Amino acid sequence: MTGAAPDPLPDDEILAAVAAYLRLPDPSDRLRLAGAARIARQPLLACTVTRCVESRTESEQTRPAPHDLSDVPVYGDLGTYDPGPVKNVHRHTTVHLVHDGSARETGCTKCSHGRRQCANCGGRGRQPCPALQPCALCRGARPCTACEGKGTGRRAAVRPRAARKVKQPDVRTGCDLCGEQGTACPGCGGRGRTLHEECGGSGEAECRTCRGNGTEECGVCEGRGRLTVWTRGTIERTPVTETVGPPPPHPPWLVRRRLRNRGAWRTHVLGDGDALPEELAEHHRRAVRERLVRRKGEIAREVSLRHLPLARVELHELPGKVLHVYAGHTEPGVVALPSRRVVTRVSAAAAGCAAVVVLLLATLR
Repeated sequence: MTGAAPDPLPDDEILAAVAAYLRLPDPSDRLRLAGAARIARQPLLACTVTRCVESRTESEQTRPAPHDLSDVPVYGDLGTYDPGPVKNVHRHTTVHLVHDGSARETGCTKCSHGRRQCANCGGRGRQPCPALQPCALCRGARPCTACEGKGTGRRAAVRPRAARKVKQPDVRTGCDLCGEQGTACPGCGGRGRTLHEECGGSGEAECRTCRGNGTEECGVCEGRGRLTVWTRGTIERTPVTETVGPPPPHPPWLVRRRLRNRGAWRTHVLGDGDALPEELAEHHRRAVRERLVRRKGEIAREVSLRHLPLARVELHELPGKVLHVYAGHTEPGVVALPSRRVVTRVSAAAAGCAAVVVLLLATLR
């Protein structure tokens, strides 16, 4: 029969750490502290529970035929298929399977022999195009310094020019609209616009998607006209991590922060069926056990647990401070903080000073 787990931070070590902090080397002082010190256990806990949650789904899949499925595992009943044990609960894994006998080839219903009507032009092979385009040589300047492209002085309609290269783009020429010489842009002849290069002014251009054919390659079968269809089973394993919050009683936040990377923290990594460490405080044990209830779809879990033995010590001869003694690597350490009474007094004094300052400022105004 085994006895109770030994105290990781016994009272005599706590009192020795307090005596060392107060610089009391005399053993009689330690005996006096034993009768006067108020010791309360407040161990620290940092714990996460990572679960491997599994889901199984089936769906119909299609790929351009022929599609090789020879290297994909086959299953009969997805619910009983065994993909193997969980190797790492922190890793997301997905296994794809093929239902036995479900793979087959079929014709593509979205096209005809791998081609289908072009969605861009509706099968016409041509698409609307602007008949005119801004003149590249005008660049925002007036196309004609005389009529400004309005065409005064000429009644007959003048067809716009096609876009062309001009040897002397800065030399003005005769305007096609008003007839004035040396006033018009040489690129557009004073109109400010030229025939669109793509359609030559017709208002329609060859469809860029199908190149005028009216049909395009089917994106479903990739132009093959046939599809491989099968039922795919998917087994997905997802890690879900939750943090176990430390239950009360626990020390102030400032103590927890200072001891985050100090002291001899006990570290444990527990798998399914592993017992919690014996030296873990009872209220921590209860908090962790409450989170170990198996969740829906959970097939494995890992508990990462760190705890640090810690004690709160109050002394009548030291009313302004509270000592927090923690387990160290060689000997216990001490973190001292002002007592709640001191913090309350300081806060009240600060509030009083602030009120006095406000009253003085109001009076001076």
